[in-house]
Amino acid sequence: MNAPVLAGVPPVVGREGEIWHPTPFAMGPFGGLHGGVVSGTLAGEMETRGAELGWGQPVSATVYLVRPAPLEPFTTQIEEVRGGARLTVMENCLMAGGKLRAKASMAFLKDRPVPGIVPPAEESFDPDAMPEWGFASMVTGTTYLSAVEVREDKANRAVWVKPTNPLGPNPVPFAQAMAIADYATLFSVYLEGERPKAGGWPNADISVHLSRMPESDWIGIQPRSGWYPNGSGLTEAAIYDTRGWIGRSCQSAVLLPVPEGAE
Repeated sequence: MNAPVLAGVPPVVGREGEIWHPTPFAMGPFGGLHGGVVSGTLAGEMETRGAELGWGQPVSATVYLVRPAPLEPFTTQIEEVRGGARLTVMENCLMAGGKLRAKASMAFLKDRPVPGIVPPAEESFDPDAMPEWGFASMVTGTTYLSAVEVREDKANRAVWVKPTNPLGPNPVPFAQAMAIADYATLFSVYLEGERPKAGGWPNADISVHLSRMPESDWIGIQPRSGWYPNGSGLTEAAIYDTRGWIGRSCQSAVLLPVPEGAE
């Protein structure tokens, strides 16, 4: 299925006219909007526009988190960069408090069948049978983590996530996967069992490439991170649905100084 909007459940971010209204579920770990919500909302608006205009499948998206976005109403500005017979590229910006907060681009590709191409072999995963994520009991307050269900796949060193609240008012499977992929650094730290010696590690950007749209509500994230003394980090992750591998994400992390007096 294509990530349906959950009946009777309010979205993480709603919309009235040209104004987006985030709920408490949109909050990130440092206050303000969660980076995954920002990325997912920008990508989701372009994904919805592409479906309406027949641009084909969204295949990639990149979002630059220019500055933190407050947990308050915001607007977006979408425009076409290139419209072609097969490839279309769009851009979208998030504005709040009179400032640019994030800028996104997304590429769409129309199908053109090529006989003889064999797709990757399918796999089978059952996240419902997996144990709950151990970190969940440490989460307090309402944040974007409150809008998802999380399971741990110890056999594959992965984490599976299913939305309990839809991201926005429309079905946006690519954008929902992108919002979940934003958790990859946190999942990597949890799976490694050791956090970097930093006061935090927000990401400056995120890029996602998908070979096909997810066909299950569950999205699997298999992450890997590296930390560097210049104050940067890098997280990449393989992305799965319950039928198998569908793509990859990559994000640059910003290592924040440890507050004085903290260990």
